[in-house]
Amino acid sequence: MSNESIDPAERLSARDRVRRARARTLSPAQRLEAMRHLLARSREILERSPAGLAHFRRRNFSIRAVGRTSGMDVHDS
Repeated sequence: MSNESIDPAERLSARDRVRRARARTLSPAQRLEAMRHLLARSREILERSPAGLAHFRRRNFSIRAVGRTSGMDVHDS
């Protein structure tokens, strides 16, 4: 069976199962370190791409602005 005949959702589901199984073998400290590494790499990539960083900031700030203008503040709960 070729990969083209497999539903993309099934491929993603299989990939996610493998990732979750791999994550279960790590200690909490190892998972945190992996997340720190991922965030650091993501930040490096954004900083190398001025257009990408600008897009990220616009999107991030616009998401935050919606919460402020709607009168809902997540810190009030």
